[in-house]
Amino acid sequence: MRCGVGDYTAGLAQALSDSGKAQVAVLIGGREGAGQNGIDLIRIGGWSPRFAFSALRAVSRARPDIVHMQFPTQGYRSRWLPWVLPILLRLVGIRAVQTWHEFMPMGLRSLPLLLAPGTVVVVRPNYLESLASWCRRLLAGRRVVFVATAPSIPRSRLTGVERARLHADLAAGQHRVVSYFGFAYPHKGIEALFEVADPGRDRLVLMCELRESDPYHRMILDKCEDPRWKGKVSVAGFQPAARIADALCASDAVVLPFAHGGGDWNTSLQAVVSQGVFLVTTSSSEKGYDAERNVHYCPPGDLACMRAALQERIGHRVAPAGDGRDEWARIADAHLRLYGELLPRA
Repeated sequence: MRCGVGDYTAGLAQALSDSGKAQVAVLIGGREGAGQNGIDLIRIGGWSPRFAFSALRAVSRARPDIVHMQFPTQGYRSRWLPWVLPILLRLVGIRAVQTWHEFMPMGLRSLPLLLAPGTVVVVRPNYLESLASWCRRLLAGRRVVFVATAPSIPRSRLTGVERARLHADLAAGQHRVVSYFGFAYPHKGIEALFEVADPGRDRLVLMCELRESDPYHRMILDKCEDPRWKGKVSVAGFQPAARIADALCASDAVVLPFAHGGGDWNTSLQAVVSQGVFLVTTSSSEKGYDAERNVHYCPPGDLACMRAALQERIGHRVAPAGDGRDEWARIADAHLRLYGELLPRA
């Protein structure tokens, strides 16, 4: 399933399992999903309220020390059960932790999460300060822990020669490669790429799934057929993580024009930074060029800023710092410390 929080959950589950300090199982609502190394899948019939008993019975049989739920995800399919499950779990005596990947409230369904007891992990800095006052009042007395996210894809291992060869393949006759990767939703602002890049020199590579039946996707596909861009856009679709990493690494620049601004909580942003390629993105808090990370931040919707930044530094690369695997180990350690604090001592 194409879901950023789902990717995060997979990364966290694998890192916890690889630590050797936790036995991990993932609760699955439905038949989708394949197992990962060392991780069990616990399947229930679905996420509608009629499966509440099945979910509680399945979790009780597994006898977990902690149930940790992530919100929001595509996998829940707009069903109500996940949003009330933390309360139900506590009623049957099972410790539940939640991670919130977006600011509260996340729609009407999210209100039970504010009322459920237990610790909350957040991936965005200054989380409480960014909430409405009524949300902060409901969270009074709740423990809120910040744990930064990690890249959603691994770092590319291409050599210089391999990168040059892939760049030529991606460019397909154009001089420069400007890429986007991620999910294709209106708040991602993908249409901005057609105004920011230069059709005279650039090849746009869109690593996202675009379907004719989706109105937003249709609008993007129509822009691909615009006379200025016709024949100069490659829609790569959904790709394996390693292939995305290589394509990002071989690009001259990546543009992530989030309509409402992004930040370090965006695993896609971190994935680009981990490749060392130049990134143009938007932010409501950051501004200008970050030389260490090779990122230029523009205000959301500021096409002129994004266009100028792209033309100024396209092709610039830096040596990426750290390794994505190290980041996931850090996240796993932070969660293991939290779990240890919540569990009774032996």
